Amino acid sequence: MKEQTGHFEGVRGFQLFYKAWLPDSSPKAVLAIVHGAGEHIDRYENLVDALVPAGFMLTGYDQRGHGRSEGQRGHINSWSEYREDIRIFLALAGKLAPGLPLFLFGHSMGSLEVLDYILHYSDGLAGAIISGTGLDPKGSAAPPHLVLLAKALTSVVPSTVVRMKLEGSSLSRNPQVAKAYMEDPLVHRYRSVRWGTESLKVIEWIKSRAGEINMPVLFLHGECDPLLTAAGAQRFFEQVRFPDKTIHVYPGCLHEPHNDLDYKQVISDIESWMDRHIAIAHGSVRTPEG
Repeated sequence: MKEQTGHFEGVRGFQLFYKAWLPDSSPKAVLAIVHGAGEHIDRYENLVDALVPAGFMLTGYDQRGHGRSEGQRGHINSWSEYREDIRIFLALAGKLAPGLPLFLFGHSMGSLEVLDYILHYSDGLAGAIISGTGLDPKGSAAPPHLVLLAKALTSVVPSTVVRMKLEGSSLSRNPQVAKAYMEDPLVHRYRSVRWGTESLKVIEWIKSRAGEINMPVLFLHGECDPLLTAAGAQRFFEQVRFPDKTIHVYPGCLHEPHNDLDYKQVISDIESWMDRHIAIAHGSVRTPEG
């Protein structure tokens, strides 16, 4: 396995850190990862360790206001900043491995970003993987008093931040994962009031457009996710009219399927789904429509 790191220029000139993991032989496809709120790209080691030896190039970046990238922690001016950062990064990923099928993976906040992205820009992707679908937040993910605060302050002091009470034990049943999250110096728990209102707006916008998704989609969700409900993911999945769609809800699993106790099964499901769609891209497997 070979690693490559660097920076690219995102929206408004922010320098964003990226990382790519390449197999020792020629890759068969690219999986670009969009991480969740408050974390960073190096928390996806389970995906890297399994999929790169299987022939995939994996790549991702620390989003603005996250990890080793520039920007106020947990703040955006507009959701479009996330969307356009993805567009710029995917162009970079295409240059790193030209001509290969490109899949886009988004977890939690990243799931909203990927859904928003594919509803704006659908060209050039072989499919999208939606993990921890962020359309129905609950508990510490969206405390009612903080929602009211965000709505009240977003037009006055949009960069005001609040600290979220997010515990590692809500992410995974693996105590080592939970402990590592709580002790990770690159993890933060800050969200600005503008980030909050932009998130609420994009959730409603995405919900109203499920029928417009026009590419293969794979949904992954923990049955016992305490932050984002599996029922919300299932409702949205049922409203997607594109015939090539799949959902897996993992019994007992919490917020991060790729880091929970059953992560090997989750990653096997991801690999099988991508392999099938690589074959479709090469014309050796018929699509559901045909």
